[in-house]
Amino acid sequence: MGRKLIGIDLDSTTLNDAGQVSLMTQQMIKKAQQAGHVVAIITGRPVRLSMDIYHQLGLVSPMVNFNGALGEIPNTPWEHAYSYKVDREIAFDLIENATDLAIKSIVAENRSEFWTNSVIAPKNPAEAFFFPQNEATTQMLNRLNLKKNINSILIEAQNETHQNVIQEYVTNRYGADRVMVKTWGASSPVLEIAPAGVAKDTGLQILQRAFNIDKADVYAFGDEMNDYEMIDYATHGVVMKNGNSQLKAIANDVTEYTNDEDGLAKYLAKII
Repeated sequence: MGRKLIGIDLDSTTLNDAGQVSLMTQQMIKKAQQAGHVVAIITGRPVRLSMDIYHQLGLVSPMVNFNGALGEIPNTPWEHAYSYKVDREIAFDLIENATDLAIKSIVAENRSEFWTNSVIAPKNPAEAFFFPQNEATTQMLNRLNLKKNINSILIEAQNETHQNVIQEYVTNRYGADRVMVKTWGASSPVLEIAPAGVAKDTGLQILQRAFNIDKADVYAFGDEMNDYEMIDYATHGVVMKNGNSQLKAIANDVTEYTNDEDGLAKYLAKII
């Protein structure tokens, strides 16, 4: 059996419904690493919201953040580290036109820093989690503070009906060859601006080449539509039992148990 590459999404996949890592998940991931497999977090989360979990899982592998835009081994030089960026001018443009576009708040972020125009977070706790609210540690998003391009821009629209307007504005102005504007789905008012052509499979493929892993030994676990490209690319694209039905339609397999029933850990136990 060859060495496996196991790409794992975090929310509602590796984490249970309380947003925590179970003991069984910790043990199985540790076992997979000890057996020589590469287990890598591939998440839409920024670095600041992933590091605790990375350490909790005892990982030594690279981590992929911002849905594929940033890949590196935390605090360790890695020759395959990469970072795809979005032009900071887009963030300034959105702030200037926030009223017309019905934008409530904007967060621009890279590996180690974030900038926002507002510390009033969305009402939904799952969305608020991504929008910094501590004034003491938050840099205001303006030309004085933000002097570099970023990996991601998050936008909270007034409501989901304004999403199309924002999507069209950014795409028409900056070009689909430069940026992608994605919604968070369902009734979420959040949009994300990412570098064009970058998705979770970007990180998965870079890891596969870096560790010289056979495509037949590439696994990916996810639950939501931002996992689509990664699930589609992996030879073993596995969707959680609790996952999106559209995603299940392209999966190679579905876990027998949900994220709240150690579905990932129990699946890993079968393949390791």
